[in-house]
Amino acid sequence: MLNSKNKIIHRYLSNGMEIYLHPSDFAPIVSIQVLVKTGSLDEEEFEGGVAHVLEHMLFKGTKKFPETGQIASTVEFEGGDINAYTTFDHTNYHLTAPAAFAKKGAELLLDVVQNSLLDKDELSRELEVVIEEIRRSRDNPNAVVSHNLFSLFYEGTNMARPVIGYQNVVEKFTRETVHNFYKKWYTPNNMIFIASGDFDSQDMYNYLEKLSYEFPPKTVPQRTRPAQLSHTQKKNPTAKIERGPWQEARVQLATLAPNLENFDMPSWDVFASILGESDSSRLIRILREETQLVTSIDCSCYTPKYPSGLLGVGFFGMAHNCLAALKTIVQEIRRLAEVPPTHEELNRVLNTLKAQRIYSRESMDGISRSAGMSLQTSQKMEFENFYMNSVSKITTKNIQEIAQKVVNQLEAGHFHISVALGNETLPDVTEKDFIESVTHAVNMTHHNTEPIETSLQKSNSPDFSKDNWIDTYDLKVSKLNTDVKQIEIPLPFGKILKINYRESKRLPITSAMLVLKGGLVYEPQHKNGVGGLTASMLTRGTKRQNYRKFIDELEDNASSISAFSSRDLFGMRFDSISENSLRTAQMMLDCLFRPEFSATEWQRIHKETLEILVAQKDSPSARLARISQPLLFPNHPYALSGMGTEKSLNNVTREDAQEFWANLFHAKEFVFSISGEFDLRSFVNLIESEFKTFLDLNYVEKSRPEPVFAPHPEETAEQVGFDELKREQAHIMLSFRSFSLSDSRRTALELAANILAGQGGRLFLDLRDKRSLAYAVSASQTPNLLAGVFTTYIATSAHKAKEAIEGLKEHIERLACEPPSEEELLRAQHSVLGSQSIESQHYNYQTSQLAMSDVYGLTFDNFLRFAERVNAVTPEMVSNVLKSLICENLPIISIVGPKETWIPQKSDKVLQWNLTR
Repeated sequence: MLNSKNKIIHRYLSNGMEIYLHPSDFAPIVSIQVLVKTGSLDEEEFEGGVAHVLEHMLFKGTKKFPETGQIASTVEFEGGDINAYTTFDHTNYHLTAPAAFAKKGAELLLDVVQNSLLDKDELSRELEVVIEEIRRSRDNPNAVVSHNLFSLFYEGTNMARPVIGYQNVVEKFTRETVHNFYKKWYTPNNMIFIASGDFDSQDMYNYLEKLSYEFPPKTVPQRTRPAQLSHTQKKNPTAKIERGPWQEARVQLATLAPNLENFDMPSWDVFASILGESDSSRLIRILREETQLVTSIDCSCYTPKYPSGLLGVGFFGMAHNCLAALKTIVQEIRRLAEVPPTHEELNRVLNTLKAQRIYSRESMDGISRSAGMSLQTSQKMEFENFYMNSVSKITTKNIQEIAQKVVNQLEAGHFHISVALGNETLPDVTEKDFIESVTHAVNMTHHNTEPIETSLQKSNSPDFSKDNWIDTYDLKVSKLNTDVKQIEIPLPFGKILKINYRESKRLPITSAMLVLKGGLVYEPQHKNGVGGLTASMLTRGTKRQNYRKFIDELEDNASSISAFSSRDLFGMRFDSISENSLRTAQMMLDCLFRPEFSATEWQRIHKETLEILVAQKDSPSARLARISQPLLFPNHPYALSGMGTEKSLNNVTREDAQEFWANLFHAKEFVFSISGEFDLRSFVNLIESEFKTFLDLNYVEKSRPEPVFAPHPEETAEQVGFDELKREQAHIMLSFRSFSLSDSRRTALELAANILAGQGGRLFLDLRDKRSLAYAVSASQTPNLLAGVFTTYIATSAHKAKEAIEGLKEHIERLACEPPSEEELLRAQHSVLGSQSIESQHYNYQTSQLAMSDVYGLTFDNFLRFAERVNAVTPEMVSNVLKSLICENLPIISIVGPKETWIPQKSDKVLQWNLTR
């Protein structure tokens, strides 16, 4: 909450730095950004990519924090997180941490942007890391198609070049090149400092003013910005096809849109939303659901400050549908130009935008991000009000006028197309074919005189009588936090319903979740994936509402409902504005108890899931999971894929999904958690009534076999999995079995993972910073109900694979043999506790915490003891727990990469732990 005596401050320091301080005490968190008003647009040709390299280098040591890794370690020691990103016109350095770190965090970020050492040797190593990042982007078809689109659209400007730069330019950078750019643009009068959180704003301002004396201003060089692109002149459209070892096709179509401060920009945003930004939008309804020409599609406006914005439609799917999909997209734009959208369509988008504004205030990071965008405009903090005020005045006629402008631009040739195709896919199709598909569609004559069928009216909520309200419940109040409570309700057949809740009036938001034991462990192996298909079907219409009515009402109410099937659990969740939360809860319970299982929707979901499986073949991480799980969990359901395989999904029928759904209710306990602002009595009455009614009328009691413990791999079992993928990088996982959720030792193991992971962790500091083996390296501990997995990951060039694998293994062994230092453990403890504190700002995270503890057989407030468990871990516990695990589990190595990647053989030492260090 904002204290009236602790006011928002928006001023300039004596050195010219713009300051925005937004105090708020709803959580003991601070979010700080230093936004430098320079990016790749300010680079000379020979500097292409230097702004991004500089962003990397600023964390490599400063006057106050001279050691490599010291900056990240300092933040993580306090339980915070620090990072940065570079765009065309600005670079953002940001951290989030416990509020006690507010002043120190401000001092640290200001030190980073003014006092970087830019060590020559560090630069040499970091350039290798950036080149690995460039290789990683070239391996990603989504990045390839986006880079090519920008190169076409913004041809002749610096925006045609990727922010990350090109390898042949980046690898030639010298310290002088980077240093000159740094000193040229990184001056306080070219920066904005933003902080939101639990601090005294005047005290913070005085502290920043004191620090400003060490950071004098300089003249900001006069910059040249690209001129606004003309939409009136006739132009030849362009297209580019890039081929690679990809499974599904990616296509992006772009035409002109306004820039950020153009008066019409809000209208273009709404137009894009109506066209293709949500499940009820035109393009998703027609291309994904009705014609099934694409697997996924979206439309959005990219609105930079200059020169011009970009209206983009992107989709992926089977290549043979690409040209037909492109024509359909253009035809639908033309339809909107001829007939305006319905009032229901417009209101749905307006409600969503209003809800997004509320959700942006849910966390300190959200407050800072919103301020950062507004402060870059000429209207400063009035920009958001201008935007929302403009949005509220938009009419259906305005949207039709935007559509007419888009059609005119397409007719004039103002469009560009970027395509990523497989090497052997559509060999005879050329760029000309894609261009002609658009020009043909836009010049077709239509005779539509009637608006598109209006959305069906909202269904009325059933009238649940309050006569059934029970005045007394078995209520439990947590002794650790009296806001956390549980109501336990006995159900028919000896089942139990638990309602765990935490009320908060801070924002008009409600988040709820329903979980029960289910998921992958209850799937027949030959029908692997039936759980995921069932989850998808639950939100595809109910016996009270078909899918179209269902999704329209959800978006009218600015709400969302989803279902999931994980390894051990099955569940549903919703997020809603509070005034619509009870209705959204009813809709979610309709999904659970009254799913329609429409044959039409089943065919769509089944086909869409198969296409996603094809698309996953382009994802190294998805392929890693598929080869590692069978090695870790032989002959157990955990070895199966959450989505299934093409073979197993072809065995799954709609009747199988209905049977899987019916079997969900054989669970003994159901946990419903709620957090945020809601009417407790109404929710309890609704939930209890729905459960009891269903069980009384529809349930037939039946026992189901409980899943068994996952056996360990035998010593003679395979330890290495390799999946050849033609990419520039090899993706490597070194993993081993770990503890289940009920094992208290998993906390020490989670800290072991944190000691290895993070920017201040051992893997990052050694394998990335010192040896320049990778851009991405990580470690994680994933507990499950029956067994967990400890994983380390690295993405590196194929010729570095052997060194990378040995490096991962060496660090695990060293930590198992030698306890971490007290300081290192303290950093890890603060890091995991800080992360939890930051996440706890969000109601949906609170809802997950309230549900998961209970469904896993722990006490409903077990998550509140997390800090106690973390702080009880000692250095010896970390090494002893890790050592005991690897003594029982051989390393499992999974590799996805090109055929020249080094692959360990059975006799290689890397497949045996060495605990004699």
